[in-house]
Amino acid sequence: MKKIRKKVKTMVQSAFHEATSIVNYIMEEGKIETFDANQYIFQAEDPIDSIYIIKSGNVVIHRVLEDGKEFNLKLLGRRNLFGVNTLFCGNKKHALFAKTKTKTTVYKMDLATFESAILNDEVLNYEWLLFIQNENEKQEYKLRDLYTLGKKGAVYSTLIRLTNTYGVETEKGTKLNIDLTNNELANFGGTTREGVNRIISELKQNDIIETNGKKITIKDLDYLKNEINCENCPLNICRIE
Repeated sequence: MKKIRKKVKTMVQSAFHEATSIVNYIMEEGKIETFDANQYIFQAEDPIDSIYIIKSGNVVIHRVLEDGKEFNLKLLGRRNLFGVNTLFCGNKKHALFAKTKTKTTVYKMDLATFESAILNDEVLNYEWLLFIQNENEKQEYKLRDLYTLGKKGAVYSTLIRLTNTYGVETEKGTKLNIDLTNNELANFGGTTREGVNRIISELKQNDIIETNGKKITIKDLDYLKNEINCENCPLNICRIE
């Protein structure tokens, strides 16, 4: 392992978006692994022994409910960190599943190495605290939307988060730069594919969105926000990753 970087002069961040020093450290020191599409990186009950950064591709973090249905929590992309939420807790097992959506390459670092780095580098330590705080806030808002907005509102909030995370501005609106099926949207919103089919069809009829195969373009983001009384949360919180 290379010598851990010396502390920087300032560690103030106005709006957390990425644990840049942690990401760069794992990319420099981790091992590269590639997974085919629809392959599990880890499953529930696997030991937590590694931390990951996505080099390319997309990963869905989900849990399996008692009835066997998948409930999607995150859709991760390039430079996103996953695999560990707590450190220094001894032998723990995953409660969630990490499954590739596309062919995906990751940087992988064993947990013991990462924990040692966190202990010995105060910049990494500080960024880890910010990262965990940000993750907790994101999950709190997602759960709030899921349980208070109803099925349609949950789908609307998912589309807003997807826009903030994967949106690319075009002449027609904001195009989501990722393929999505109605079944995937249903798994994020805790509803059925048939329910999402109706919601998407209604939005298309009202010219709120446009679809082209698995691509979605959001033509009227304000409509979606107004329908759920969006509070315009910071972009580092209102994301699907």
